[in-house]
Amino acid sequence: MSKINPNASSLIDEYIANKKSFAKDICELLRNLIHKSDNNVIEDWKWNIPIFKKNGMVCGFASFKNHVSLTFFNGATMSDKHQLFTGDCTAKNMRTIKFKNISEANENQLLDYFKEAFSQNEIVVKKIINKKDKIEIPELLQNALIKNKLANDNFEKMAYTYRKEYALHISEAKRDTTKLKRLEKVISNLEQNIKMHEQYKC
Repeated sequence: MSKINPNASSLIDEYIANKKSFAKDICELLRNLIHKSDNNVIEDWKWNIPIFKKNGMVCGFASFKNHVSLTFFNGATMSDKHQLFTGDCTAKNMRTIKFKNISEANENQLLDYFKEAFSQNEIVVKKIINKKDKIEIPELLQNALIKNKLANDNFEKMAYTYRKEYALHISEAKRDTTKLKRLEKVISNLEQNIKMHEQYKC
């Protein structure tokens, strides 16, 4: 996750406090509902507006002369359960809800949107993590590791990045002779618990 502005909460306080009365009421309500929808929301400050994060940017709001815009950064994948999105957002992934008066903000409907958005980000991150943890080990390397317990044990204990580097080092070789030559070096390195390219370090 990108670095969070350490002064985000106070900047948001100041941002809301300096808005017109109609906008101030809407912004305060949105901020409260965002935190009510998920206990793990992180406040941030980006592009001079309030941003709310959980496993990445989820939503943010901005006050204009006659309205407040609430933007969901991955709104294109949301269900738009209550048909609140304006439809005039030209960004590929973002979707927006606009309010001219606090009476237009239905709390229960907005909670549905916030809960879906924060839950959606969590699911996406889990999928990325699960995908990341799965490394396609070339059959040649698999067979060699089965026959060499020491190399296999050291390989399994290595971080994902190092295991992936070794797997790709074998699979990306074009010729069988090259693969076998690389395999011999890889197994030798693993027996010594040497990470990829570590032998070249000064």
